[in-house]
Amino acid sequence: MLHDAATPTDPTMQRTRSAGIAIATAAIVSTIFVALDRSGGGNSQLEVLQGIARLQGLKELVHAVAIASVCAFAFGYATLARRLGLQRPLVLAGLTTYLIGCIAMIGATITDGFVTTHIAMDAITGTPERVAFAYNLIRYAGVALNDMARLGWLLQAVGTLAWSAALVQQRGFHRTAGVVGVLSSLLVIVLIAGSATYMTMTSLLSVLVAQLAWNVAAAVLLVRKPVNAEPFLRQADGDAAMPAMT
Repeated sequence: MLHDAATPTDPTMQRTRSAGIAIATAAIVSTIFVALDRSGGGNSQLEVLQGIARLQGLKELVHAVAIASVCAFAFGYATLARRLGLQRPLVLAGLTTYLIGCIAMIGATITDGFVTTHIAMDAITGTPERVAFAYNLIRYAGVALNDMARLGWLLQAVGTLAWSAALVQQRGFHRTAGVVGVLSSLLVIVLIAGSATYMTMTSLLSVLVAQLAWNVAAAVLLVRKPVNAEPFLRQADGDAAMPAMT
């Protein structure tokens, strides 16, 4: 029965709650760890590379957590998309777009947290020519990682807009979450459009805070038991539970 399917002991509801907890945890932990990240500083090319090398452990930790958080978001929002109904083109398009954004974010994270630090570590004991080459390589890797991050955030925002459009068609907290998703996504798009090629830590944290409201709303939506379970489950299952029309 549909009533039994909506009880907290149902495995589907448990997986949904796990996805909500994953989103909430990833949102909080990733914001904290990103705030811990910093640049090494320095005046000369060698000093810049030495500064990056000194921060290798911190950068690898911060970006390893960031990668884990992206994976948690992917799991959580794939679950949300399934609840909304993957047979709906808008929901499926949103999931596809969001996951491509996650791939772009992981690319940016690997570049910033691992590739650049390894280049710096390898070059600081080399010749001046090698130092100069590594400095320029890291500089342009920074341009690439910023582009990947901006693309990732934009794609995630577009995916969120798609799900929000589906949520605002429902009632109660689902509609509220959809409104939050629309506002959050539009704010992220504005922040990305107005940011410079090299995003500052302030810009980065602003994007994360803009995403935070939607992440919290989505997490609550997945954790809480739907107030009106029958229509929600019917829509999520592609009306599979509804009587056949004759």
